[in-house]
Amino acid sequence: MAHLFQVNSEFGVLRELVLLCSILVFASASASTPPPPKHKPAQLQITGYGAFGNRELKRMLRTLELGGKTPEFFDPSFVEDAALILASRIKRDGYLQPAISIHLRLAEGGQMDVQADKLFENPLPRPLRITRAQFKIHTGVLYYFQSLSFEGLQTLPEKQARSFFLETDILFHIKQARIYTPEKLERGLSSLTEILDQQGYNEAKAEVAALHRDDRTGAVRVRIRVRRGAQFIARSVREEYFYGGTADPTETRTVQPNHPYSRLWLQDFSLGLKTNQYHRGYPDVTVTVQTLAREPGPPASLPANHSSPGIPSRVYMDLLASIHSGSQVRIGKIEFKGQEHTKASLMARRVRIQRGDLLDPVRVEQGRYRLAQLGVFDTVELAYRREGDHMRDVLYQVKEGKRLTLSLLFGYGSYELLRGGFEAEENNIWGLAHHARLKAIQSFKSSSGEFTYTIPELIGKDIDLFFDASGLRREEISFTRLEYGGGAGLHKYLQPQATDVTLRYNYQILSAQDFGSVEEVATEGLTNPAVGSVILELKHDRRDNPLYPRRGYKIFATIESATDYLGGDANYERVEISPSWHHPLGGGRYLSLGLSHGIDFSFGSPANNLPFNKRFFPGGDNSIRGYREGEAAPRNSLGQLVGAETYTLGVIELEQALTPRWSVVVFSDSLGFARRIANYPFDTSLFSVGGGIRWRTLIGPIRLEYGHNLNPRPGDPSGTLQFSLGFPF
Repeated sequence: MAHLFQVNSEFGVLRELVLLCSILVFASASASTPPPPKHKPAQLQITGYGAFGNRELKRMLRTLELGGKTPEFFDPSFVEDAALILASRIKRDGYLQPAISIHLRLAEGGQMDVQADKLFENPLPRPLRITRAQFKIHTGVLYYFQSLSFEGLQTLPEKQARSFFLETDILFHIKQARIYTPEKLERGLSSLTEILDQQGYNEAKAEVAALHRDDRTGAVRVRIRVRRGAQFIARSVREEYFYGGTADPTETRTVQPNHPYSRLWLQDFSLGLKTNQYHRGYPDVTVTVQTLAREPGPPASLPANHSSPGIPSRVYMDLLASIHSGSQVRIGKIEFKGQEHTKASLMARRVRIQRGDLLDPVRVEQGRYRLAQLGVFDTVELAYRREGDHMRDVLYQVKEGKRLTLSLLFGYGSYELLRGGFEAEENNIWGLAHHARLKAIQSFKSSSGEFTYTIPELIGKDIDLFFDASGLRREEISFTRLEYGGGAGLHKYLQPQATDVTLRYNYQILSAQDFGSVEEVATEGLTNPAVGSVILELKHDRRDNPLYPRRGYKIFATIESATDYLGGDANYERVEISPSWHHPLGGGRYLSLGLSHGIDFSFGSPANNLPFNKRFFPGGDNSIRGYREGEAAPRNSLGQLVGAETYTLGVIELEQALTPRWSVVVFSDSLGFARRIANYPFDTSLFSVGGGIRWRTLIGPIRLEYGHNLNPRPGDPSGTLQFSLGFPF
């Protein structure tokens, strides 16, 4: 046995030596063999549709056909599909007869030229390996509405009817705002019919009475005929409720909506009846509506004894709504699937439903919405599993999104000039939907950084806890601002009121440096204090669009209270409120009104209690536009800008759309301020009037505006040219 063991040991050593030699030989061969050459991806080129159009079409093909990949070769199917997609996209833009020439370079060295419209009847030969595909677009003539007229419009303004077919709220009706396509015409007819149906004209029809298309110029003349028919009014609805499968109704009642009868109204009315039953645990409730009676009558604007064949009459309808509740159901198991990193305990708290609760589909759907609000899932789907007649399991199927995202930032302002930076976000930290955000921005005048860490619902429902830190160095006109610090706070969004509420504690070092005369400036406030404060922020936003507000209003308010009891050297109250209101005037004109008001209260003399950095320095492209950033602030005897303790800014702005992308604006900015709060509300007034032009982009309006100062002070400019990105207020 000992001898055998010795042989096996020697054989094991020999085997290991052979294996080691093999590894060395393979490593040597790998080192001497060069890596395989990298293949160049196939090239895609699109020309003839303008610089921006070519890029957009190319990006569209890479997304739809290639899935963002860069293959070594294109195949014939890609070329044929791409030609079809390009032609469809170009026709949608109003070029109904485009010609697309395709030049192909083959891997074998040959070339091929084809026309896109010939590929359907004569597909490309198979197989082909294509290294370069060039699509050259010949758009042809642009088709546009030269004239658009209506027959039979009586209850609808013609301007509203035209808006379904082309742009109406612009000053210059260029061809690009009146693009014609057969699909656009059909959508307009459908929208016109739908709006008449909502008015109660259920039998309304909108059709093309005449259409003339000039293929040489692209001009299209269309006449549309509208037949409304009678207007239907839902006069009364008798509601009958059936519980437990009973043959006779358990409850009955009659309501009198007196509302135009339409499919949309009926859908909303039925949904309201269902929702009431959902809250009571009847998820299978059904609502059927039938007509009990119809009674003809004259239009409401005419006397009851009026009768005219030229004016459609009304038809008053009495309806019966049968509500069959079905079985009352309770919630069984609550399951979550698809999560890889997210804790199930967090998801269970977030949906706010429990086993044994009455099954209210509205509450269950709200749970799905709250899961989506976490910001860690790309999709959240909802399903049910039946467990008998009176119990169902609730299943939430989720798909987690990216945990780390990086975004590049840029902007431009007349004072800071070009701004650039990045924003990095990490989601779902620890699997608890914690969120971290780092933002850094550099411009020609400032450097800034922010870090925020957010923990959702740590101390209450819909209340988020956050910690933040920030730093800023900015060259103002008369001094250098240096601020850094951090704090913690709570945030809650009140959905019914569309209001964000934030309460936080903040500790900062606020330094004002590089004055010509520090002694003179020191009388205005502390130039290097530590500030401990509590800040309340309210944001109530009812605007229709944050980038391009056309209707609605917003109110932003900030209240800050600082005292040495909170760990700082300053003692003051600071209040700032900024409401605005927007309203369309018609014809592409929009009126915007803005008001900003700020007050600094110091407990004691400002020199010993109010930080210099907390004073107000109005002026700039988002303030009074006849001045540069901070240039409209009060000055001391040395001409230094020392800021105000209170200010009021009123803005009136009228914008006129020229085309779908371009508009002009005229404005009036009125500023009142006081260097000392004792002279509240103001002792000095400045006024600027001006105008400018704006270009609509995906990230906000690019603005070029000039503000002329009506009453400049000695040393003030007569006016300032402002160039910036974003809405001014």
